[in-house]
Amino acid sequence: MKDNKKEVTIVDIAKYLQLSNITVSRAFSNPQLVKQETRELIYETAAKLKYRPNAFARSLKTNSSKLIGVVTDSTYNPVYAQVVKELCEKADKHGYTLMMFETAGSPLNEERALEALFSYKVAGIVLSVVHDVKGYKPSYVQRAKGYNIPLVLLDRDIDGYQLPGVFLNNYEIGVKTGTYLETKNIKKLLIAGGPKESLITQERIRGILSILEHKKINYEIVYTDYAYDKSKEILSAYFEKLKDVPSHFVGINGLISLAFIGLCRQYAVNNVDYFSIDEVPYAKDFGFDIPCVYSSPFEWGQKISELLFNLIENDNSPKFNERLFVFGKVIS
Repeated sequence: MKDNKKEVTIVDIAKYLQLSNITVSRAFSNPQLVKQETRELIYETAAKLKYRPNAFARSLKTNSSKLIGVVTDSTYNPVYAQVVKELCEKADKHGYTLMMFETAGSPLNEERALEALFSYKVAGIVLSVVHDVKGYKPSYVQRAKGYNIPLVLLDRDIDGYQLPGVFLNNYEIGVKTGTYLETKNIKKLLIAGGPKESLITQERIRGILSILEHKKINYEIVYTDYAYDKSKEILSAYFEKLKDVPSHFVGINGLISLAFIGLCRQYAVNNVDYFSIDEVPYAKDFGFDIPCVYSSPFEWGQKISELLFNLIENDNSPKFNERLFVFGKVIS
């Protein structure tokens, strides 16, 4: 049997308490503008009448919402997790709520996530794009511009658009890695990158080799994936065929490094000197002190939060369309 019970609205609460609609509305949207006693009475009545605010209807009326979208290919990435934590804190202070999507590296999932966020008229979007490759031209970029919704990139760039975002200087990070390795007695170096076509992987490896190539070091490059499970699967195939054990190893990110270290233990491969770009998650908890290029996730979170809210509060002004860079430091 169909339930025809009418949904309780702000108007119903106002009539019940003999208050104006504006006063009741403010109690939910701007509570600081309503006296505490009145607020508490409104909330008590709302609970009694089983009122539920309709965020979607509110967004249609105001042409915006108090939602911020976060879209990333993996919520397992510990760097992204720390950035999102910082963003949550800043959003809460500004009166916003985060809506998160994980794409698992799928362009289709990414497109659906952005479309859903557009339909909710979110105030802004933080995006770690699935592909940082040349020629990737997702249609949602122009739609975000048309809707005047700030689109801020995290870590991975979309080639050719010059969108605002916070990125690492990947070539410089590669140079710092190469400078560290230059002093080592390397018999064979294994570099484990992400996808071969990834601009991040290309720039980091280019930076490493710009320092090491003149020394004629024997090196090998294995291209994997930025996600832990996928990189482990590819590296497992490498270990199955391994004949010449590398004396030194570099992982292009912390999860790739973690996968490699775990496989070394699994296959009883010893005497490898590890180096990672990004900290290896929880390595110290298991007795591994891995030298790395460290980039503060807290700094990332601070910068991307400041950038996003500048764009939201200044109506997506081009003045605030900054491209900010984080420079890592070597910790040995």
